[in-house]
Amino acid sequence: MQKLILIAVIGFSFLNSAFSQTTLEEYNYLTKGYKIQIESGLDMKKGYRFEDLHDNSVISNSEKGPIKRTMHFKGLYREGENIPCAVLIIYNRLDNKFRDYICIPHWESSKEIWNMCFDKIKGYEKGGAEALMWGLSKSSSFFAKE
Repeated sequence: MQKLILIAVIGFSFLNSAFSQTTLEEYNYLTKGYKIQIESGLDMKKGYRFEDLHDNSVISNSEKGPIKRTMHFKGLYREGENIPCAVLIIYNRLDNKFRDYICIPHWESSKEIWNMCFDKIKGYEKGGAEALMWGLSKSSSFFAKE
């Protein structure tokens, strides 16, 4: 009986982690579809919910003067799950009104999804990448305290 319970627990843990992975559809929703949803006033994607996680900002110096950037972190949760399948970062550069939507995949997501995330971040100019790294570091620290 104990072996059966152990197998069930291991199986449930495996299934839970397998279902938590960020899918390509979820990645595309966060990086493209969410913007369309907000701008068009559409309803939330069926079967999901967002939870606000954390906000932070950073001011960096440039040749043109200080540049403020803000980052709003939102967890994307599947219906009935309590672990986010991905984190959306709404990144804003305030001087030129640049806004971007970045998906940080679930840690067990496929290499393909993680490579898409890396390629997106790699495309940022130096100051933007540093600001994003600061925001991610601050948010990681925020969650470590809980």
